[in-house]
Amino acid sequence: MNNRIFLKNLILYIATIFLISGSISLKAQESLTGLQVNPKIKQLYLNKSKNKATQEKSPVELPFIDDFAKSIGYADSSLWQDEYVFINQTYAYNPLSIGVATLDAIDGTGAIHSNANSFAFGADTLTSKPINLNYPGDNTIFLSFYYQPGGLGDTPDTKDTLLLEFYSIDSVWNKMWHVIFNENDSVLTEKHTYGDTTIKTINGDTLTDLKQSFQQVIIPVNENKYLNNSFQFRFRNYASLSGNDDIESKTSNSDHWNLDFVILDKDRNINDTIIEDVAFSEPIGSLLKTYEALPWTHFSKANAHEMEDSISITYRNLFNDSLNCEREFEIEDIKGATGTYYFSGGTWPNIPPFSYETYKRPIDYIFPYDPSTDSALFEIRSYLVTETPPELSPYRWNDTTRFMQKFYNYYAYDDGSAENGYGIIGEGTERAMVAMRYNTYKKDTLRGVQIFFNQTLNDVNQYTFKIHVWSETDGKPGNIIYTQEGLKPQNEDELNKFTTYVLDSVLILENSFFIGWQKELNTPEMLNVGFDVNRINNEKLYYNFSGNWVRSQFEGTIMIRPMFGHEINVSTGIISPPKNQSLEYTIYPNPASDILNININDQFIENYRYTIFDIHGRVFKDETSQQSPIDISSLNTGVYFIRIANSKGSNTTKKFMIVR
Repeated sequence: MNNRIFLKNLILYIATIFLISGSISLKAQESLTGLQVNPKIKQLYLNKSKNKATQEKSPVELPFIDDFAKSIGYADSSLWQDEYVFINQTYAYNPLSIGVATLDAIDGTGAIHSNANSFAFGADTLTSKPINLNYPGDNTIFLSFYYQPGGLGDTPDTKDTLLLEFYSIDSVWNKMWHVIFNENDSVLTEKHTYGDTTIKTINGDTLTDLKQSFQQVIIPVNENKYLNNSFQFRFRNYASLSGNDDIESKTSNSDHWNLDFVILDKDRNINDTIIEDVAFSEPIGSLLKTYEALPWTHFSKANAHEMEDSISITYRNLFNDSLNCEREFEIEDIKGATGTYYFSGGTWPNIPPFSYETYKRPIDYIFPYDPSTDSALFEIRSYLVTETPPELSPYRWNDTTRFMQKFYNYYAYDDGSAENGYGIIGEGTERAMVAMRYNTYKKDTLRGVQIFFNQTLNDVNQYTFKIHVWSETDGKPGNIIYTQEGLKPQNEDELNKFTTYVLDSVLILENSFFIGWQKELNTPEMLNVGFDVNRINNEKLYYNFSGNWVRSQFEGTIMIRPMFGHEINVSTGIISPPKNQSLEYTIYPNPASDILNININDQFIENYRYTIFDIHGRVFKDETSQQSPIDISSLNTGVYFIRIANSKGSNTTKKFMIVR
């Protein structure tokens, strides 16, 4: 792992050298870039109620504890009052427990901060709710936390800063601590500004070592101006955008700082730095050896090759003494009738202090394949059972980890979450190609391709491209066996949603093949496709801009998925019902602007499913509705199709235009 991240950082550093001056042409290369929109945060922002619930007026009581294992997305609203940082399980390297708070250059709407630039700017803020510290004269109240610069995300630039502030009774935010990153010397410089100012320098043997390490800080809260019933503290970061303005697809989110285990409590001292807890430190993963997901109709043939013979969990004892815990497991058939399968990993007595363990539990479970269904979903759970005193109950969120094992109609290497963007960039890459190797366990019809696109600055991701399918020759892409031209990326608003491109002709595949894309227009800009750094499959990823196929040097997975089986009707991997008789309806107005009315000539239809897609097969809406009109205000001007289907499988497609 260390070598992997060191290589990634070295490559990014070399690429940055070419970006220092806008007058220097960017050389042809494969490239990773940070996200310019965080889709998880964007979806949470779009789904927020316009009428927020009334904020609680009573202060939070001690202990104030958050290890960020409770939720994904926004911070726990019972402890924090703002929504800028990203709570996640994917950006930290070797965290203390699953879940960290990541401060970066993206705001609470999921987009890059409006004041962002290449110089230091105020970015994210994580502010506690008012806390009851009405303990006059108490010298035993301390705030502790862990921080990590970079992790699996972007390393802060030199002079980028993370700081901590306290809110005093005179309504002033006072800076109590900050850390400055110096990538040139692999140094972190902490400055404590409470009492006598102290400076602490943290050196790393390499830049990689420094960005992978978690550092702990503990600070007293003993001044009278803070000891009241409305005390608050906040973390803030100063960031600077990576890339430059001349290469828009390189300008992206940057400068990650990860926080973990924030604890504010009394009856502590400056040496109270040990956490009495056993916690999961990595999320549980797929029970498939190669893929994160595969078509359910292929599972009976894939089973012998794909099923793991054990289930793996990783956890650690954070305490300075041995602890006991039980390891339990469950696999629940969400869509089927087989219920929940329980099995135990037994009790592990006397877990050594500060130990980090990976446990593999052999299993004889096989997903119950039902040939009458075309999809399946299973939730895999593991949880730790320990003796928990009441004062440690806030730690219990890190005792459970879950994974949704999906069997729809696609193969997937990625986990559905993009940490970076991938593409081929620079002069000489105008017709560059990227290809990912797949193996299908069943001879079947390739119906479509799903691609996850990252939103890019000023919509520079809107260059057209081709989808190619290649045969395999000596482990590399061989002959092109299918091409679809004139496609454009589509940045979806929904949570981590892939854009679906439906093939315009029948293509039957078996065994190994490659799918990917080729840029069509003469531009050095990259086609910015999601890149998952937590799933390593670059031995299957190749690029070509000079006539030769070269294996990718970036460890991770591009987010592209082949779809098999019946005709595709929706973009979520659910298979459409077979065609029956046509369904009669009219649509108006046509051309339309912001709404589309539907008049179905069947008085017995109480609800219907409609799908709106364009001439390239990209699906923009797929919903069940009981009323008309349909809101189409978010769609651009152009030609579209709408397909209406009832519960009996009858469906009819009509064409309409949007003109504004």
